[in-house]
Amino acid sequence: MSRRKAVILLLSVFTIFAALLVSTIGKPGSPITPSGGGTPSSQLPEVEDGDDNEHVTLTIAVSMDDAEYQYWIKSNERYLLTHPRMSIKLTNIGDEDADEARKKASEAGEPFDIMLLDNDRVREFAMLGYLLPVDEIVTGDTAADQLEALTDMVKWNGSLWGVPVDSNPLLNVWSKKLLKDGGADGPPKDLAAFKALAAALATVKPGGISPFNLDTADTRDMSAWLGLFSENASSAADLSPFTASQKEQLRYAAEHAKELSRFDPLTQRSELMQAFRSESLLSAVIPWSVYFRMTNEERGMLAIGAANGPIVRSDGRSFVLTAETDKLPEAREWIQDMTASDAQLARYRAFGRLPARISVMTGEFEYNEIANRPPHYLVRMLQAAAAAPNPPWRERWERWSALCASIGGNGTPFSPAAADRIIAAWNGEPATPAKNGAEAPPS
Repeated sequence: MSRRKAVILLLSVFTIFAALLVSTIGKPGSPITPSGGGTPSSQLPEVEDGDDNEHVTLTIAVSMDDAEYQYWIKSNERYLLTHPRMSIKLTNIGDEDADEARKKASEAGEPFDIMLLDNDRVREFAMLGYLLPVDEIVTGDTAADQLEALTDMVKWNGSLWGVPVDSNPLLNVWSKKLLKDGGADGPPKDLAAFKALAAALATVKPGGISPFNLDTADTRDMSAWLGLFSENASSAADLSPFTASQKEQLRYAAEHAKELSRFDPLTQRSELMQAFRSESLLSAVIPWSVYFRMTNEERGMLAIGAANGPIVRSDGRSFVLTAETDKLPEAREWIQDMTASDAQLARYRAFGRLPARISVMTGEFEYNEIANRPPHYLVRMLQAAAAAPNPPWRERWERWSALCASIGGNGTPFSPAAADRIIAAWNGEPATPAKNGAEAPPS
């Protein structure tokens, strides 16, 4: 064999060997031989967009009493059974201001991913840049199934910033028996009709009728009471300056202070119901959750006013996504699960807070007691929000809360001087001189 042919043969063998070696090393799943010797590794290269089993912790802030908090803890435990790679850190901020709690969590390096906010705080938080929109959660049939009185309050700049969870509207209730005795076909529509009814009852039962329950111990009840008649609903909800009718209503209450009932519906429900049962109380403002816990006989004594809305306070709550979250897919999935129709109905049966879904109130309502399913007529009452709060609203609310506290609670008589002082302070008007010529006390 010539020298030239021998060289060509050796080159061919070398080329074939090299090809086989590269093929073996590059085969998927083959061990990777480290440089400098050592044990070969069987680790596969990281695959982009592959299965990610990283553990995810959602941090969620709520504000509620202990009984409801324990309920949410159990709900999360059930959720985690089907989401094993997740954990939930639930924080009950209690009475602490939601914004202060948010700031503290952020400063501690553990910002909340989700918060449960009162609906009247959602727009404020959104306008300040603290939230992300939730339009991807509330879409299609889900969006069409939401009560407008709740969603209207959490909309801003063309987007939805909260997923409604529930509500506990304040209702105006009236004694059916006393309405009939006073010659009324139903609850009075305005203050003039109310005064005429009260005058008629005073003739029928002189000295024995309380025109309404005035709960000055609760700021929300007071705002709802000032929206007792539909003409004042928007003004009361927006915390606008008192209208002429509202001023007259406050002064009427002061003039009849000795006749008024002063019960807190949450802590004195028995006393309040006894006043209705004895036909000595014409009207009151109560939360739906109190109405929910009444017996059929007790509810049968009462007529609900403002059946066509809007109601002054829906006291709704919504889940929001904070702008600091880096777990959007997981947070959205959790909110969707916790606001599903069956979850809302289960919580209604446990606590009496109304679901935010229309379908929960309209499906098969004729076959269910109120304790099992909320009545369909509430959909009509919650068609529209009376007001859509913004950051200045919160400032008005804090001022209104302080002013109500100055009244002194239900144990303090509501005097004409107190009524004039409140009107002057809220509307920024000079105090009205007292009837004896003395000036009303300063605000």
